[in-house]
Amino acid sequence: MLESKKKPGQVIVLERDNNEPIYIFNGGSLAFYSDKLREIDGELTPTELLTDFWGDINFAGIADEGGVQFKNSKKPEMLLRRVIEIATNPGDLVLDSFAGSGTTGAVAHKMGRRWIMVELGEHCHTHIIPRLQKVIDGEDPGGITKSVNWKGGGGFRYCHLAPSLLEKDKWGNWVINKTYNAAMLAEALCKLEGFTYAPSDSVYWQQGRSTERDFIYVTTANLTHEQLQQLSDEVGTDRSLLVLCTAFRGRGDYPSLTVKKIPRQVLSRCEWGHDDYSLRVENLPKAPMPPGQQSLFSVEVEQ
Repeated sequence: MLESKKKPGQVIVLERDNNEPIYIFNGGSLAFYSDKLREIDGELTPTELLTDFWGDINFAGIADEGGVQFKNSKKPEMLLRRVIEIATNPGDLVLDSFAGSGTTGAVAHKMGRRWIMVELGEHCHTHIIPRLQKVIDGEDPGGITKSVNWKGGGGFRYCHLAPSLLEKDKWGNWVINKTYNAAMLAEALCKLEGFTYAPSDSVYWQQGRSTERDFIYVTTANLTHEQLQQLSDEVGTDRSLLVLCTAFRGRGDYPSLTVKKIPRQVLSRCEWGHDDYSLRVENLPKAPMPPGQQSLFSVEVEQ
């Protein structure tokens, strides 16, 4: 400041590490008008952040937004629009892990964002799915629909979280959940082991594959040496097979087989004692997404 006062009429530039330089003129810092412009409703508008308290968004009259009622917990679509505009760009992914009535997804969809919502309980069926269907069909006239000129379109996927693969019996031992039939168990373990679930119509032990010559076979049977030997002979030397079974009694070497026990194999892949977001998430379902189409990956957990 003192140097600037000694040089009236000149702009002094103060360089800073990892920060924008400061420009000083006649003892005072210069503020650029372009830094005060923000895009609001598609127009550049001079703005100044005065507070982080937003008192201009009305919570009254929002009970029927989206065509669903959600007493005491519903947020105005205008509020979510402001948050999403500040934090994201079109095409970004928005996550709401406590979806409630589905306001986040509805607003993100109308604003051209992709989104994921997660909800516990029946809200997926009673609130979120009906609301999002109206958004997609262009039958939701409320909220931010007019301000963003939303006409409908896009789509979503709904996924239901399956029950736990393992449960404890009355003696405290881990066993396979009784709700899993043979096909469900095979598909679950294919995902866990990185195989594509693709059961063969003609070969009983080809339930999934990782390559053209590498297969997986899942069974709850107790396999004998004779059964393992027969499997090994059928697989041959130019193919490989991962065998997951509850128990086996082997007496020899089976060159083409890798044999593992369940539920031990499942337990070895679990992560215990985490209270953060460091868990590995693998083999999520994939689906092609047409250009301009948003998708919903909503998970409901039943207890």
